[in-house]
Amino acid sequence: MLTLTHIADTHLGHRQYGLKQREDDMVSTTRTAFREMVEEHDTDAVLLPGDLFHSRDLRPKVLDQAERELSRLPDDVPVLVSRGNHDENLTPREVTWLNYLHRRGHIVFLKADLEADPETARFDPYDPSDPGDCAGFYDIEVEECDGPVRVFGLQWRGARTGQALQQVANGIEAANAEHGEPAATVLLAHFGMEDEVPTLGGTMTHAELRDVKEHVDYLALGHIHKRYEAADWIYNPGSPEAHNTREGRHDWEHGYCSIALSPNGDEGENTVEYEVDHHSTKRRPYYQVEFDVTPYDSPGELETGFQEHVRGEQSKIDEYCRKEEFTANGDPRAPIIDLRFTGTLQFSRGDFRTDELAEWLKDECDALYVQVNTGIRTADVQQLISEIDEEEVFQDGRLNKDALEHRVFETIAKESIYDDHAEDVADVLGNAHQMAQAEEAVEDIRDSVSSARQELFPELTDNIVLDIDEDPFSDTDPDRETELGDEEPSREVSDEAEVVQQ
Repeated sequence: MLTLTHIADTHLGHRQYGLKQREDDMVSTTRTAFREMVEEHDTDAVLLPGDLFHSRDLRPKVLDQAERELSRLPDDVPVLVSRGNHDENLTPREVTWLNYLHRRGHIVFLKADLEADPETARFDPYDPSDPGDCAGFYDIEVEECDGPVRVFGLQWRGARTGQALQQVANGIEAANAEHGEPAATVLLAHFGMEDEVPTLGGTMTHAELRDVKEHVDYLALGHIHKRYEAADWIYNPGSPEAHNTREGRHDWEHGYCSIALSPNGDEGENTVEYEVDHHSTKRRPYYQVEFDVTPYDSPGELETGFQEHVRGEQSKIDEYCRKEEFTANGDPRAPIIDLRFTGTLQFSRGDFRTDELAEWLKDECDALYVQVNTGIRTADVQQLISEIDEEEVFQDGRLNKDALEHRVFETIAKESIYDDHAEDVADVLGNAHQMAQAEEAVEDIRDSVSSARQELFPELTDNIVLDIDEDPFSDTDPDRETELGDEEPSREVSDEAEVVQQ
């Protein structure tokens, strides 16, 4: 009997919302999972297909933590790692931190050589006497079989994944012909499956994996932070921690898989069969509080109604946080609360102090952090949309969308804390919207908005978090919230960011 464990997207070093506690969560959750793998499942190897780290630019503390956690595993339990989009982008450096950990013996870094032959990937075997910077595959011996369990690695390839998979299929076939047939084949890879999670930004279909399936028994995926399984050979365990309010508030499973392999048929037969179990990780709870602002005519009435609503939710929050996966030493962890305002605001947006309401909620519920999302309209904006001057936005019978957008953005700005710069803010939002429609890079949109904000509101630019989605549920950027400081960020910019999203 051989046992493997499959974990992905640990994102060590992710200081979500600028909070040190969230960075510590990434470490403690991974540590607990590693301990369970050894003590409860007696694992023989760990499979980690990408995003071991949250960034390729590691602070010394993060690297030290990673080495400490990896050193806790027994020496005879290899940690087989392939590269994710957060570990390294498509223009990798000559030496990465994965190369460093490989050289130090903490991991076995597996990657395909896709450059030597455009048709066939080259996979070199791992040599413990001369490990080099990486390897193509790693053999795990199985006493009951006359062949090993062979683990290959494919690094993150983004839009080039389809081409790489064809090279990988040919490369695995060539490697097995050269080094002998294995009892079973595992492939580590970092991409999503369109057919299984169509709304989550997957990139590959079952049809594109047809050739790979001929040579791979277990496809160990990472990248999408939601657990899913497909066709009895594709497994994605979900990230150990939720990395944004969307992942946390949905009924997503997060954790790791254990794979029990045993000989298939008579002793010595060169194949194995396997059974896969999923295990939830101990992690930080997310909870959503939604509040409709429509019935309230003044800030005071809204505040009273909000407090009554939250007190009515308190028992549900407490019950949710006491679920086993959210407790530490039997005690519930402080939650992250996704606070969502909906409906039509009946008074000035400038009098709607979401930061004060969020701070009260944080104290009342003993939350670690409150993430505010405002999907509201003001009564004035709603009236603008219903009564907008046709002559202004229609030219020669055709809709002038630029003029319409500018009017809407300007009206929204006037009903916010940006009233004194409504015209300028409307220009910023309009430009960001055009960039988004042109599918420009999220980083470019973020830089454009940040630069404009620094010029218009220099006093508000410290420690700000933007929430601009590239893909709402993929982990291309697992929480899509750019950390500009280490302290708790200002919430006063979230309304602007929400408009850019829409």
